Amino acid sequence: MEITPGPEPRRAGRPASKESERGSTRTVDRALALFDAVLDGNGPTGLSGLARTAGLSPSTASRLLETLAQHRLIERDLAGSYRPGIRLKQLAATALRDDQLYELSGPHLEELARSTREAASLGTPLGPDDVLYLRQVVAPGQLVQAVGWVGRTIPRHDTAMGRALDNDLDAGGYAVSARPDNEVDAVAVPIRAHSGEIVATLSVSAPRYRTTLDDLHAFGELLRGHGEQLSAALGAR
Repeated sequence: MEITPGPEPRRAGRPASKESERGSTRTVDRALALFDAVLDGNGPTGLSGLARTAGLSPSTASRLLETLAQHRLIERDLAGSYRPGIRLKQLAATALRDDQLYELSGPHLEELARSTREAASLGTPLGPDDVLYLRQVVAPGQLVQAVGWVGRTIPRHDTAMGRALDNDLDAGGYAVSARPDNEVDAVAVPIRAHSGEIVATLSVSAPRYRTTLDDLHAFGELLRGHGEQLSAALGAR
């Protein structure tokens, strides 16, 4: 008598189906979209606003936000808004502690802020289109300053930081941004690693109403010197 074998039992560790993998990937993508919306903080950070931003139903957004909150990557305040959680802050602190560029930039930013009496910032590329404000030092005594940008991004195109990262510099060795549609002017210089690759930018930004073109060029001269020193500390020639 011929015996027809039955279906092979599924063994532990067997790869999931492509449909299951796609579902898992979609869930992760949705959770990360919500996470990005919380971190961005430019729009509503309540459940309804975050759901709209991520293009999700409130029920799906609520479930994913709860998962992120359980991992302490986000937390919900008494008003119902979501914000970065303690676990995320711990991860960020650990990453920055081991970041040589972040540590070495501190004294340069403090001296630039003191000398220019404006905000001095460290920016790094975030993909091909954006620049991330990684660190900022404000000038003492100035009531109006271009501050509060740490953790935020700006377009790489047509900005001083973006031009510095692209090595698109003026004759003085720095990039100036003084667009008519922006109330803040900025100057930036590139920072190079030991390989010669541009890995970051130092910048000074100031409200236009108290900034002249001569001021911007003076800021550029200061930035160029600090940029060369910081690059040398990273091993660049």
